[in-house]
Amino acid sequence: MYRDGHAGFNALLYAPVLPVISAGYSLEVALWGAVLILAAATLPDFDQGLPWIDHRGPTHTVWFALLVGLGAGAGTILVARWGFGSGGEFGFGFGFVVGTCGILAHLAGDVVTPMGISPFAPVSRVHVTLDWFKSKNARVNRAFLLAGTIALFAALLLAIGHPTAGAPAG
Repeated sequence: MYRDGHAGFNALLYAPVLPVISAGYSLEVALWGAVLILAAATLPDFDQGLPWIDHRGPTHTVWFALLVGLGAGAGTILVARWGFGSGGEFGFGFGFVVGTCGILAHLAGDVVTPMGISPFAPVSRVHVTLDWFKSKNARVNRAFLLAGTIALFAALLLAIGHPTAGAPAG
C-alpha cells in the first residue's frame, strides 16, 4: 500500500474503537489515539529514504512495532502530564497499545501485496504475502482512504453525539 492507503486502513481499523475509548475515558483520549494511529500509519516507510536499509526490512517487523509502541507509550505519559485529557486517565499502556497496533496495521496492509514482509526478521526469515493487489493500485489506496476517512469521521460524530454512551453509571 501507499501512504493514502495506509492512512485510510489505520483510520478504518481505529474507527470502531474511538467511540468506545471516548465513552470509557474521554473524547480527548480517543482523539489522542487517533493521532497516534495515524502517525504510525506510514512510519515504517521512512526506510525508503535511507539507502542503507532495505525497504520492508527492519522497519516492517514486529520488533519495530514494539519499539514504536514504547515510544508512543512514553510520549503519551508526557502528553498526559501536560494536562491533556481529564486528569491523567490514560498513560503508557494506552500509548503502547495504540502505537504498536498502528505499526501492526501498516504491516497488515503490506502483507496483502505481492512484495509482502518478513515480520519476525532476523529471528525468522518466514516471508508472508497474500498477493491480493499491488501496492501501487490507486483504486485500492483511494478506496481505503475514503472508507477510513468516512468511518473515522462517523465514529467521531458518534462519540461527540453520545459522550456518555457505555460509560459506567454513577
